[in-house]
Amino acid sequence: MRATLGILALTALGYAVGLAVYATDPTLLPYLLLYNRAVLSGYYYELVTGMFVTPSFIDFLLNAVSLYAIYTIFGSEAGNYEYAVFLASGVLGNVLTVLLYPPYTMSAGASGGIFGILAFYIARGMATTREISWVGLAFLAAAFLASSILPNANYVAHLGGIIGGLLMGALEPRRAAR
Repeated sequence: MRATLGILALTALGYAVGLAVYATDPTLLPYLLLYNRAVLSGYYYELVTGMFVTPSFIDFLLNAVSLYAIYTIFGSEAGNYEYAVFLASGVLGNVLTVLLYPPYTMSAGASGGIFGILAFYIARGMATTREISWVGLAFLAAAFLASSILPNANYVAHLGGIIGGLLMGALEPRRAAR
C-alpha cells in the first residue's frame, strides 16, 4: 500500500477508536488525545496517540481530504520514508504544543504530520533542483493560513509539522544519496 494511503488508513482507525472511546467512556479520551498536563506528567505516548485518535468527524474529514490531495499530487514518491516524516513532524508539532499552550490544553488530529508531509515534498523538490519554488512555498503558506482560521485549529502543531517537514525534505536528497 502506498505510504500516504497507509497514513490515511491509520487516521481512519484513529477516528474509529476515538468514536468508540467517546461512545463508551468519554473520560478515557484524555489518555489518548494530546493532553498537555498528562504529557508534562510523563504520559509521553500521547505525543503519538494524539496524532491519530480524534472523535471529531470534521477533523478526520479534513485530514482525509488533505492526505488524498497530497497523494494525488506526489503519489507517495518517498515510499515508506513518508511514515517517518509524518511521525517526526507530527511529534515535533505536538511537543511545541505542549511547550507553548497552557497545561490544560487538549488537542487531537494528524494535521501536524500532514503539514510535515506537504512541507517535506516541497523542500525535497527545492533541495533536489537547488531552486526555490515560490509556488510551492506560497501553496504551503496558503494552506497554513487557511487552516489557521478554522475554529479550534492547533496552528502551533501545524507550524511544528511544517518545520519538521522542511528540515527532513532539505536533508532527504543527502539521505537518499547514501
